[in-house]
Amino acid sequence: MKKVWILLIALGVLIGGGFALSKSGLISMSNIWLDGQKEEAIRGDLVIPVTAIGIVEPARLIQIKSKAGGEVRAIHVVEGQQVQAGQILMELDPVDEKRNVEASQAAMDRAESALEKAKIALDKQKKDLPYLTAAAEGRVQDTKARLTDSDYRLKRLNNMPQGVRGDQELVSAQAARDSAEAAVKIAEADLAQAKNNEVVLVKSAEQDVVQAEAAYREAQKRLDEAKQRFAETKIVARSDGMVYSILAREGEMIQSGTSTFTGGTLLMVLADASSMFVMAEIDEADIGEIREIAPKHARPGQTEKLDEAEYIARMKKIIEQAEKEDTAEAKRKKEEALEKIAEEVFDKEGVEMKGRPVKVTVESYRGEEFRGVIERILPEPQRASNAVVFKVRIRLMGDDLTKLMGQQADLEFQTETMEDVVLVKNEALTSEGKLCFVYVPHRESSTERWGEKKVQVKIGKTDGTYTEVIEGVDSGQEVWVKRPRFTEKEKRKNET
Repeated sequence: MKKVWILLIALGVLIGGGFALSKSGLISMSNIWLDGQKEEAIRGDLVIPVTAIGIVEPARLIQIKSKAGGEVRAIHVVEGQQVQAGQILMELDPVDEKRNVEASQAAMDRAESALEKAKIALDKQKKDLPYLTAAAEGRVQDTKARLTDSDYRLKRLNNMPQGVRGDQELVSAQAARDSAEAAVKIAEADLAQAKNNEVVLVKSAEQDVVQAEAAYREAQKRLDEAKQRFAETKIVARSDGMVYSILAREGEMIQSGTSTFTGGTLLMVLADASSMFVMAEIDEADIGEIREIAPKHARPGQTEKLDEAEYIARMKKIIEQAEKEDTAEAKRKKEEALEKIAEEVFDKEGVEMKGRPVKVTVESYRGEEFRGVIERILPEPQRASNAVVFKVRIRLMGDDLTKLMGQQADLEFQTETMEDVVLVKNEALTSEGKLCFVYVPHRESSTERWGEKKVQVKIGKTDGTYTEVIEGVDSGQEVWVKRPRFTEKEKRKNET
């Protein structure tokens, strides 16, 4: 209860003191509660931005898989660690893959032996078949000689008087002659077959060699793959990067990338953080202005594919020249200076490089401002929240950019600059339908409290904080950014 009385007494002292001061003219009670806030309209430059958001991403994400399968025995890196090409990232138990190498080696040895046997058989056929053909030719000649002898004997018997020759002897001679003729035909058939075999059997043996060679190459390939899988039980980084995420755990069984349709188990992801990018989504209403400020090589229809070194060299020269020109005047018109520098630097080299840098900020580093350059405008439209947007790839420039990876970035494209125009704060503007007004300070006499007068204005563009006033207000003229409030007594006075 005592505390309540103390508070009441203190409040009474404050009210009484304030009333006494107001009576003495030292302060006005109305100023404390009712006076608004006024500021002068200024003359200056109005930069019209296009804003967007995007996620900071590395140049590429590299998926790490292994052609080997088995149990994860050891993981040698952690997330966020920078690794070099050739560095061991992870090891698998090599027992299964070593067994596969030994089995593949044995299969290749068998295939090699079969190939040698096929080659020997081919060589034997090439050497033996001519001998068989020569023997068949000899048999043909022998049977033809016996046929000639049989013909002679038969003709001689036919020329003898009937009483001299015997019938049995004539029949035997005729039979001998027929047998010799049949033997000739058989020998000639054997010779034709021998000649045919020289072609057919050699070709067959040659095909056996071809098949044996194919089987050997297949076995060699399987052995090479088995050796490669065995080698990949030690998984190494194929390029420099940062460990983005580790998806496998020690003791886990993983699948080979060559023995499954899914491509194997994803073990980890490396981020190539040599360059950092933001993929921004620009509304279709603003994409035309973005194309205007983009370098020529980034515009659809004129896009060039430059190698990484050339991209970096072009962007780096802009930043370096901007730092050299970082004078008080350059600070005042930063974007114009950067654009001019870009044109001067690259026009000397015969490369059209017009465009403006992009201002990039992130929530976690509020005190820092980063720079980016439009690298590519993708021509394919996308739908996002019932709106059509275009993706724009922004390359970030500067040092220590890896700290931004994965963060949401706020982008500001400075698409247009209105020079030397009258500007008022947006809070000073009110609208009634299509008309726009400001309220300017006004009073009938110096003894009265400041009131207001409604003035119609014609406005132009805005940057979200200030708006261009084309007609109705001049620079230096005061306007209410927070209108004053009037008591009922003052309102009645004003109405009369």
